[in-house]
Amino acid sequence: MDARRYLRHSNRDELRKSLRADKNAAPKKQNSRREQEERKQRFLLWGHRVAVALKFLVAGTVLGGLMLSLPVLREWLDRPVAKVEVSGNFRYLNQDTLQEELEPYLRERFFSVDLRGIQQVLEDDSWIANVRVKKIWPDRVEVALEEEVPVARWQEKELISADGKVLRSRQGRSFSELPLLGAPEGREQEIMQQYMTLSQQLRLLGLRVEAVSLTPSGNWSFRVKGVAVQLGVDELIERMQRFTQLYYNRLQTRWAEVGSIDLRYRDGVAVAWIQKSAQGSGQKNSGG
Repeated sequence: MDARRYLRHSNRDELRKSLRADKNAAPKKQNSRREQEERKQRFLLWGHRVAVALKFLVAGTVLGGLMLSLPVLREWLDRPVAKVEVSGNFRYLNQDTLQEELEPYLRERFFSVDLRGIQQVLEDDSWIANVRVKKIWPDRVEVALEEEVPVARWQEKELISADGKVLRSRQGRSFSELPLLGAPEGREQEIMQQYMTLSQQLRLLGLRVEAVSLTPSGNWSFRVKGVAVQLGVDELIERMQRFTQLYYNRLQTRWAEVGSIDLRYRDGVAVAWIQKSAQGSGQKNSGG
C-alpha cells in the first residue's frame, strides 16, 4: 500500500470515529439542557411560593392591625350628630318649630340616625308636600322640604291644595282672601277640578270665583262678585256657555242689580234682580 492510499484510509477511519463521538455526545448535551431547564423551573416555583407566602404574611399583618384598631376607627367615623339643617321656601311652616321636632335625632350617632323616622315625622304634617333627607359625613343631617300651597278654604274650617289634599287650618293666619269650597267628604278632588275649570272660564270675563258648592244630591253652584249662580246636576258646559253669553250681552253693565242667577232651566235663565225700596232696603225680584 503506497503512502497516499494509507493516508486516505487513515483519514476515513478518523472521520468515522469522529462521527461516532458526535453521536455519543449529542444525547449528553440534550440531557444537560433538560437538567438546566428543570433547575430553572424548580427555582421559579420556589420563588413563586415564597412570594405568595410573603403576600399572605403582609395581608395577615395588615388585617390584624385593622382588627385591633377597628373599635377606635369606628368611634372616629361614627360621630354624634351635631346639626339637623332644615331648608325650603317657608311661607306657612315655621323653621324653628320643625327643628325642635327633630331635636331628638340630635342624640343619635351618624350611622344610627333613622332617616326614615325623620321623614315620617315630617310627612305627618299635612302642610309638607315633599321631604328629602340625607346624611352628610361627619356629623350633619340635611332636610329639604316643599310646602303645600292652599288654593281655597274647605268647609269653612280647613284648607285645600290644588290636588285636593285637605290641610289643617294654621293658628294665627287668616285665609279669608281664598275662595270657599264645600262638598261631601271624599269628593275633594272632584270639586277642586270643577273650581279650576270655572275659574278658567270666568277669568275670561274678568270675574273671580268666590265659592263653589256641591250638594249631596249632586247640585253645583258658585258665587262671583257676591252673586250666587245655580248650575244644577248635568249639562254644566252648556249652562256655563249660556251664562257667559248672558253676562257679556246683558248682565255685565247691570251686575250691581243682580241678586242671583238660576241656570237649571232647559232653555232659559232665571235672574233675580235687586229692587231697592224707597227706604233703601234691598229686595229681590225674579225675572228672565
